[in-house]
Amino acid sequence: MLNAVRTCFKKYAVFSGGASRPEYWWFFLFYLVVAILLALTRLRPLVYLWYLVALLPLLAVTVRRHHDAGRSGWWIFTGLIWPWAVILLCYPSKTFGNRYVPGAFAGPEVTEAGVHASTLTCPHCGKLRLPGQNYCGGCGARLDVE
Repeated sequence: MLNAVRTCFKKYAVFSGGASRPEYWWFFLFYLVVAILLALTRLRPLVYLWYLVALLPLLAVTVRRHHDAGRSGWWIFTGLIWPWAVILLCYPSKTFGNRYVPGAFAGPEVTEAGVHASTLTCPHCGKLRLPGQNYCGGCGARLDVE
């Protein structure tokens, strides 16, 4: 929990990248608990100061959470519809093809650089073969892997 809160305050106004589900929800819980405790003290200046200090990191971590799930940060405006917003923030991380998180695995890339003209078809039935295919999809013959 402390690590998530520390990370959110380190990335005070960073709206790029991603934030995992635990990071978001631990920071949200921390924000909520502090707000409730300060409200119980009935010291309005402290409550307003907390809202001012913690608003930007809360917005930033919410945008990063949407990015981590593979959505644009503009989805933050769905917060006006509470049940829908909570469902969106509970989505798992998108690890393949996520354009919002740098370093996310883009997925397998299929190229034909290693395929030669002689290996494009099965020698027995002539059916086209895919790169790295060990058995023919047409006749089932074992294909020599080069």
